[in-house]
Amino acid sequence: MSELSPVGGASRPEPAFGGLVVEDLSKTFTGTKALDGVTAHFPAGRITALLGQNGSGKSTLIKILAGFYHPDAGGRITVAGREVPTPVAPRRAYDAGLRFIHQDLGLVESLTVEDNFSFVNGFGTGLIGPIRQKDLRRRVQRSLDDFGVEVSPRALVSTLPPTQRTMVAIARAFADDGSGSPIADRVLILDEPTASLPAGEVHTVFRALRQARDAGATVVFVSHRIDEVRELADRLVVLRDGRLTADRDLGGLGIRDIVNLILGREFTRVRAERREVSGDIVLQCLGLRGRRLQGIDLSVRKGEIVGVTGLLGCGRSELTRLVTGAQTASSGKVLLDGAAMSFRSPKDAIKAGVASVPQNRRADGCIPAMNLRQNITLSDLGPFWRGGRLRQNEERTAARSAVESFGIRPGGTEKPLSKFSGGNQQKAVVAKWTRIAPKVLVLDEPTQGVDIGAKQEIAQIVTRLADDGVAILVASSDFEELVNLCDRVLVLNRGRLVADVPREELTESHLTVLSTGEGTER
Repeated sequence: MSELSPVGGASRPEPAFGGLVVEDLSKTFTGTKALDGVTAHFPAGRITALLGQNGSGKSTLIKILAGFYHPDAGGRITVAGREVPTPVAPRRAYDAGLRFIHQDLGLVESLTVEDNFSFVNGFGTGLIGPIRQKDLRRRVQRSLDDFGVEVSPRALVSTLPPTQRTMVAIARAFADDGSGSPIADRVLILDEPTASLPAGEVHTVFRALRQARDAGATVVFVSHRIDEVRELADRLVVLRDGRLTADRDLGGLGIRDIVNLILGREFTRVRAERREVSGDIVLQCLGLRGRRLQGIDLSVRKGEIVGVTGLLGCGRSELTRLVTGAQTASSGKVLLDGAAMSFRSPKDAIKAGVASVPQNRRADGCIPAMNLRQNITLSDLGPFWRGGRLRQNEERTAARSAVESFGIRPGGTEKPLSKFSGGNQQKAVVAKWTRIAPKVLVLDEPTQGVDIGAKQEIAQIVTRLADDGVAILVASSDFEELVNLCDRVLVLNRGRLVADVPREELTESHLTVLSTGEGTER
């Protein structure tokens, strides 16, 4: 039997001094301190939220612990009272009990669950070499059972829904690795593990994390969702500009208190003022159908911000793909300034003046390995080509102007985009499309995975573009974001348009009720 017990079982042990301790960790990149002498304690038997705005140093700290970055000279890392030699190598991190679950989970989708376990914990072999498949399967099944994961070890990861994949990754992190180390010596670090999960299934992951905590493990939870932090965590560690600003029990802190600690100032929620929108209709859809959408009619006027929302599977992301040429409609029309369009690809849509900020910016919206300048100017290189060559000085000037206009920080245009925080990457993607002066800008989950400060900045950018006359369509599952940003919101349910809510009626509770199908109205 495993050391893990059901959540409702034995009482929680008092936290040991062990867990994870980092002392005086620093990291400098070309003169910029990404991490500045951070000392913090993540106790065993507790869930500690690691918080901070994008660029605060969270990712740098995690990458040092994983052995991806080498810290500056000095500093110390201990796990369960034992010092981990620095610089940490990935194997040293694993042997020390450090386990990491990133947003992409680190699972090989084309392989089975048991093979994914074995890549980390090893393939058991007999005396003459063959893998002991039955023993392997039993060990994997036992780990899955410990967390109540109803998945066969022989199932292909590609066939599993997102929540089950996350649960498989958690079970793998606590699987028997043959070292005999107790659960209390394990440190599980999760970076935005719920970002891509349906809201109704987050509790499944939370139950598993509480179970690991109750068995004595150290859990470090990174999230921009403050409501989740408030629900799950026992304590918090906050970084700001590479420095530690809080290391304390959560206690009676409310959501606003936590946000203030992250920002370092009093947070004031800003709702865009009511805007008079009387321009002509720029974007129109008539009877638009796709794999999920069932005959959608909508319109967006010049300078108008129209939101699209609904529960997972409602069709909002498909709508953005159909409008921007990333997917072909089975029937219906997309009209631009009253003329029917036939977009066979996003390239056709861009030529017509329809730009898109997709949900997965790293895969579809930018080229992370290229620098900031190249990503910003990629949408239109024509002005910089003369005499058969690219005029990089002029390109840099244009990029610097965009950096200043959109508040991209830090502003080094030659730095790879992958080195920027998520919020600054998103601002760069928006900046790229504004260079072509689009008639329509379509954004799918524009603030997913960015901190609360960057959310406000992106909302201000979107509002500014609308004020300049761009017709904007925003697909989002964040009701609060839509209420604060949009002139009206369209609600989808199972592929159908069930409500068109004007600004004066926009509330989070109203959108929640409409999205679930209760009290729907056209």
